[in-house]
Amino acid sequence: MNYWIIAVVAGVGAVGGFANVLAGDAGFHLPQTQDGVWQPGYLGVVIIGAIAALASWASLKTLPLIGSGAEPLSFSTGDLANALIIGFGGARWLKSEAEKNILRKTASIAASKPGNAGASALIASGTPLEALRAAISMPS
Repeated sequence: MNYWIIAVVAGVGAVGGFANVLAGDAGFHLPQTQDGVWQPGYLGVVIIGAIAALASWASLKTLPLIGSGAEPLSFSTGDLANALIIGFGGARWLKSEAEKNILRKTASIAASKPGNAGASALIASGTPLEALRAAISMPS
């Protein structure tokens, strides 16, 4: 089996995931839990990009699981483009899930505190982590 093809598809998917990191506003950080919310960091996003690209590419191929197949393993420029797009989209999904959890926690904290115009403006216009920090720092 040509394992280098699998490595190339995973690598291009990882590049798609990394492009998603560059397109976002979360910055470069390792996976961590901050303010009680897990964040995948750039490594998590890149890994999900590679996995998503491999899953998408494999779904387009007919590979024998046992024995040998009549069709050899191959790939094309279309496979690379698909890996890049799927890697970007898979990474975006993971980031969206993490941001959804942050915003859910932000809403819960802010709803339990009295109104604050300054915090409200920051929550509305800031990144999800800035919004969470604003909600946490609101006076009770």
